[in-house]
Amino acid sequence: MSEHTAHIQWQRQGDFSHEGFDRSHEARISGHSLPMAGANTADFADPEQVLAASLASCHMQTFLVLASKKRFHVDSYEDTAIARLDKNDEGKQYVREIELKPKAVFSGDKQPTKEEIEKMHHKAHAFCFISNSLISQVIVNPVL
Repeated sequence: MSEHTAHIQWQRQGDFSHEGFDRSHEARISGHSLPMAGANTADFADPEQVLAASLASCHMQTFLVLASKKRFHVDSYEDTAIARLDKNDEGKQYVREIELKPKAVFSGDKQPTKEEIEKMHHKAHAFCFISNSLISQVIVNPVL
């Protein structure tokens, strides 16, 4: 078993009441600072974005391992991960689904087929520990 630590810190800025307060805070992860807040803004990441990014990163790393084992050469990989919120049957908000749109660019003589790329993404989803930890539906739509 391994442990992975993230530290968050919030300090009141201005008024704090039931009518509102500043939600900006800082996450410290492996010595790096990540400015966060409670809503999607240009200057801060929100928890839903960080969850989507964590899933996309885990999926990518698993995909790259699978591609390397098949001796494919990956030159670049990018993804746009979208977390969609909804209310569950109890009326509580939750991340209903996260959609990944990964795109891998390959080089060299050995190029994977469309079917091989889709199979690697399917396996990456099955073996990614973040996807195995979520109740959210994960949709993987590779850009081919």
